[in-house]
Amino acid sequence: MAVFETFVPAVVPRSTSRAERSPIGPASRGMSLPRLAALPDETAMLYRIAALDERGRVAEQSVVRALGWEPGQRLQFSLVSNTAVAVHPDAAGMFTLARRGHIPLPVAARRWCHLEAGDRVLLAAAADSGVLIVYTARALDAMVTAFHSAMDGGVTS
Repeated sequence: MAVFETFVPAVVPRSTSRAERSPIGPASRGMSLPRLAALPDETAMLYRIAALDERGRVAEQSVVRALGWEPGQRLQFSLVSNTAVAVHPDAAGMFTLARRGHIPLPVAARRWCHLEAGDRVLLAAAADSGVLIVYTARALDAMVTAFHSAMDGGVTS
């Protein structure tokens, strides 16, 4: 029960008001997301698409290597929205990077983001800040829609 009580504050929004919500979860953990809009033209981000296995893990060695994470690394998860989860190293983290470098997505985060085994996710690794952001397919749909909506004239069929 203690494990669940510790994780819940990181995944349950404190307020339903968008203006009052923190975009990165609990600020008390010292977690900060990279300002993606402020990245230079030549970004240090590494992107990969991977599928969740039947245990809710993501296996993508190039991302783990780029972040400098080692098996046994303690990890903390923060919900960015119901379509994205931020992962960062934290000595007090409740989850560990598996022996083979598989990244475990906690069941509470998977439920919150409606992720199931076999679902594909976009992994965005900000190596300079040591943060991994896991985006769902719904997040990608929203990003693509926003990109094309912002284009002059939009997409024609």
